[in-house]
Amino acid sequence: MSRRPPAEDDQDGFSLIEVVVTMGIMSFLMVIFTTAILQIYGTSVAAESFSTAQAQLQLGFQRFDRELRYASWVAEPGQVGTDWFVEFADSTGANCEQLRLAADPATAGYGIMQLLRWAVATPPAPGTPGQTVASLILLDNVDPPFVLQAAGSSPYLSDADAVGADFATDFQRLRIRLTTKVGTDSTHVDSTFTALNTSRDTVTTNDCGKGRPA
Repeated sequence: MSRRPPAEDDQDGFSLIEVVVTMGIMSFLMVIFTTAILQIYGTSVAAESFSTAQAQLQLGFQRFDRELRYASWVAEPGQVGTDWFVEFADSTGANCEQLRLAADPATAGYGIMQLLRWAVATPPAPGTPGQTVASLILLDNVDPPFVLQAAGSSPYLSDADAVGADFATDFQRLRIRLTTKVGTDSTHVDSTFTALNTSRDTVTTNDCGKGRPA
């Protein structure tokens, strides 16, 4: 009676088909993994960009509120060349301040908001640099960044529901509209600041207006 020879160790390895199938599965899993990582990274970058844009406007908002709340006079905003200006006097009337939105020479299409201060009798020379309070501001907005609402005038439409259409403010108010953009993310602010030291008797001209370039 013959015996069956003992089974030999399987040393044949993998077939080409098995290798191809395995590589296909691994490639598919790598695509899924890479896509997930890129999505997470993109979401993180977008969130960071949006936070940066918001932080820029928040910084500007805080400065505007602090500086404009106690102003005793606010100028009619205007544009000189491509730059926007608005001047105001502090609570004592002895010192002047100016908000200037100018093109950022380092970034095409963007502007920087600067704040200048001076004693009422010593206006700054044209081109004097100021303190930057906000940057990454888009310059291609249709609406002007500064709009003055004179004391005694009717409210903006956004206020009408709250105070009534016949309401007229007793103070000068300055509306500021800005949009900042970081990458593809942007954020917008449209706020009105009330100058509590003004009244319906506040004159329209002030020596602080001399700080604006001709």
